[in-house]
Amino acid sequence: MSILDMSFIGLLSSAILFLLFGVALIYFSISTNKKWQKLKGRREKNKKKQKRLQRIRRELQQKKKKQSRIAILFITLFLVTASGAVYARYYQLTNLTAEDADAVAKAYYLVGEMEKQIKSVENGASPEKTVKNLRNLSAQLASASVKTASQGMSVEGQKLLNRHLSLTRNLAVNISNQNQEALANPTIREIYLKDIDKVTTSEQKVFKHFKVNESALQQKK
Repeated sequence: MSILDMSFIGLLSSAILFLLFGVALIYFSISTNKKWQKLKGRREKNKKKQKRLQRIRRELQQKKKKQSRIAILFITLFLVTASGAVYARYYQLTNLTAEDADAVAKAYYLVGEMEKQIKSVENGASPEKTVKNLRNLSAQLASASVKTASQGMSVEGQKLLNRHLSLTRNLAVNISNQNQEALANPTIREIYLKDIDKVTTSEQKVFKHFKVNESALQQKK
């Protein structure tokens, strides 16, 4: 269970308890007020009884005020914790978890590096050496994208992220299976680059949906 899950459950549970206590105290305050109203206009001829009646009225009035103050406090705490629970849930629905963000970031770096490696062949890089580099990058990419989206996020977000991770896994498998001769072929290199473009397009959709700062990722390269 993630920290966000625990925060949401904790805040929601607290909100429910504060609401119950607040409602209970409002009920007790109303009940106390009814008792006070009954005794408010009552008069006793006996001085001792009259003094006792006045004391009871004062106690009831003080009790009513105390119950009202505590009820307001609990209702205020309910509003604060309920708002916190709503925000925690909203954040959970619309943001990547730390694990998901790590997978997306790793895929971003690895796919970018794979694209550089493939294009480097056109600039005279050794296909043999590049194949080894690509196989290493493919293994890392497959490992980074093997997970599935967190169940806590929205259904739309899960579908989007799972599709992206699936595309990156397929890219990793396809490129890991290529050989030196294939990489030396411009037509096949173009196919690989088109597959990378598909992943990049999917990546941009993920960045936009989850408001990922791509500039920050670029600075960490």
